[in-house]
Amino acid sequence: MQDQPLLPCIELLPLKAALPAGQDSELTVLARLSPAQPVDSTGPRSPLNLALVIDRSGSMAGQPISMARQAAQAGIRLLEPHDRVSVVIFDDEVETLIPSQQVADPEKLCREIERITSGGSTALHAGWLDGAMQVAQFTDQRALNRVLLLSDGQANQGKRHISEIVPDVRGLTARQVSTSTMGLGRHYDEDLLRGMAEAGDGNFEHIEHASQLPGFFETEFHGMSRTTGHTVSLGIEPNPEVGSLRTEILNDLQMNDLRRAQLPNLIAGRPLEVVLTLQVPAQAEQAEQGVLRVRLAWTGRDGIRRKQRAQLNMPVLPGDQFDALTENADVRVALEVQLNAKAKRDAVHLIDRGDYAGSQRVLRNRQDVYAAHAPMAPAPVREQEMAEMSELIDGLMEDRQLTRKRAASQNYNRSRSK
Repeated sequence: MQDQPLLPCIELLPLKAALPAGQDSELTVLARLSPAQPVDSTGPRSPLNLALVIDRSGSMAGQPISMARQAAQAGIRLLEPHDRVSVVIFDDEVETLIPSQQVADPEKLCREIERITSGGSTALHAGWLDGAMQVAQFTDQRALNRVLLLSDGQANQGKRHISEIVPDVRGLTARQVSTSTMGLGRHYDEDLLRGMAEAGDGNFEHIEHASQLPGFFETEFHGMSRTTGHTVSLGIEPNPEVGSLRTEILNDLQMNDLRRAQLPNLIAGRPLEVVLTLQVPAQAEQAEQGVLRVRLAWTGRDGIRRKQRAQLNMPVLPGDQFDALTENADVRVALEVQLNAKAKRDAVHLIDRGDYAGSQRVLRNRQDVYAAHAPMAPAPVREQEMAEMSELIDGLMEDRQLTRKRAASQNYNRSRSK
């Protein structure tokens, strides 16, 4: 009899552990999703089927192309003989430097990587598509089949616009070929690369300096090797007996056709946190009230689609007893981080409208509010959040293009528990 797979742990944690009787209220809930650890972490992991797609356009000349070579070589050395890899390079033309093959001799592949030099323009879509086709030839339901795209510039050859490229990425995702993207420097199109990663069920990274590339490649490869589920969604199912329960997910997540939130891959050792708010109509005092369920669904590395539900029940207490309850510190910290991320989204929208003073004002106001709640956050979280907002505020006076990328990247990362 085949062993049943270990399921993720779903925790539903309310900010306060009750509802107030006889009055409308706002309920904040933290849904914490902890992927299961593999039963045998010492055995062989599931295979990877990868294409590394590297921008070699003229803007990559010098240190960027050198670091891209080093990053690709470091990634290849992390692979195992049962993995597959291909390498595609592009400028205004596309070249398959290494056709898809098993990693029998990683050092031989690394010597091929040394051939990469900088060239002309940026046929981003054609390069990505060639890499996707390399992966698609050998899709394996047991494997994580992924294109890893690195670019430092704007798509200016072939298909160029997000409305043209993202549907193609989504179509390959439906064929089990996912896409992660890395944007290097200050000139790439962050909306396009993020859109490709979201449509591709992968990750998006903003990389400011070429020296960061090997570390980001290693993080991506490590995450892929520990992925236990992909095409992950979270549905919110309010209890209709409670009345009209309006819900909002604070994380900046794409919604699928069924109005379920698309989540990052399930990776062992990386919990996902999603913050919800619910407008709850007045309830009668009672010992327990079912408030909502969540529905988590994912596809395992065995290709089987699975789902799991968890329910939140809460007492409904008189007002004085409700007021005496203390807040859950973990929920408060998660809520404030998502509110910081929302302020960064708002700042990006104002930057796009040319309202730089308004963008600064949004960030300053949010920083002041966060400072009041910051003492309850762990020191590393508190310091990072405050430093990032200060950097964005100052950056709006110095380099608005780079500041927009930073704000968009930070919002993306916080919304995905990174």
